[in-house]
Amino acid sequence: MDEVVQALSDIIKLNTVNGHEKLVADYLADLLKQHGIDSRTYAYEPDRVSLVAEIGDGNGPVVGFDGHEDIVALGDAAKWQVDALSATIKDNMMIGRGTSDMKSGLMAGVFAMIHLKEQNVPLHGTFRLMATVGEEYGQYGAKQLSEEGFAKDLDTLIVGEPSGANKQLLLQKQIQLMLQINEDGAKKLLAANQTGEQHFIELAHKGSLTYTVHSKGVAAHSSMPEIGKNAITPLMAFYQKEEDYFASIKDYRNPVLGAITPVVTMVKGGEQINTVPATADLSVKIRTIPELPNADITVAIKAIIADLNAAGADLTLEIHSDLRPMHTMEDTPLVQAAKEIGSTELQQALPLIGVPGGTDASSFLAANPDIDVIVFGPGNITAHQVNEYVDLDMYHRFITIYEKLVTKLLG
Repeated sequence: MDEVVQALSDIIKLNTVNGHEKLVADYLADLLKQHGIDSRTYAYEPDRVSLVAEIGDGNGPVVGFDGHEDIVALGDAAKWQVDALSATIKDNMMIGRGTSDMKSGLMAGVFAMIHLKEQNVPLHGTFRLMATVGEEYGQYGAKQLSEEGFAKDLDTLIVGEPSGANKQLLLQKQIQLMLQINEDGAKKLLAANQTGEQHFIELAHKGSLTYTVHSKGVAAHSSMPEIGKNAITPLMAFYQKEEDYFASIKDYRNPVLGAITPVVTMVKGGEQINTVPATADLSVKIRTIPELPNADITVAIKAIIADLNAAGADLTLEIHSDLRPMHTMEDTPLVQAAKEIGSTELQQALPLIGVPGGTDASSFLAANPDIDVIVFGPGNITAHQVNEYVDLDMYHRFITIYEKLVTKLLG
């Protein structure tokens, strides 16, 4: 087993399910030190530690690489072919939680840095590696590193999240719809692909705004509702006004991401069937686009609440997360270089796409909206699923892609 596969195997075996990321940070710090690269660590909590390392002469642009150390829950052990933390290799595929999302991407960035350092490649600027905590739930590490100043001078950011799928999936209608191509176009992509996976350069992803509206009433016996105040009634009025607002913004569209996607995801209210409810809650998740900023949506929701409260409601707004969308223009040097280098190294055409899910990029962009960003990395759509895996051939190829991409951007 070569060093890059061994290192990936080592960190897959570290259980960092939404926590304990210090295990990975310590491993990376030791690995980088062995190769003559200093790093710094930043503790979000004692057991949750992000890491930053840099190489280059500092006289030029700053190219960032982002990868997260945490993983999602392991899932049903009975449905896994192997132990979820075993890093088992079968048919050149490494199976395990985090192989695709996204410890393979993180390690590809690490070894790109190591190889550039050891080969004494001249970098006129800074290549900054950022390994973060808590991306899956809250982007805590990316926010903390941004607050520490690591976003303010970034010119470009490569997010090593998984960007591939088994190439046979190109024949599925839903994939063709996402790519905005017909069956003939999918077959052309398939014919041009000399590997087992089709990858994409994600130059855009939606943001998100997640909130709960709390309604306060007064409990009473259901036989005497007049002495109470039903918390559900004003919440239903809010829901209707919110639906009217959502209808008014449906024509906002991004050329890559499409429309805004608002969804009411939870409604709760009441304590028991014979009591006037004293509390009720309504929760919403909105996938946002650059054309209508999250802040504008928040202002509109607050205005609805203010109007209802002026009429006698007692509503409050709790915002759980506010993550901005990302859209990098395809004619930027970052996108063009990634397409040129990636298509050669991956032996395939690389469509430029937008996706609904978010990444750490949202938190870095909140601190510096001028960063050009792509999401492009080893791994595939088995992320978050049982039997998650990474194609080790793709893992090796992406190390080379990152080396060449950073060299070109800092040449």
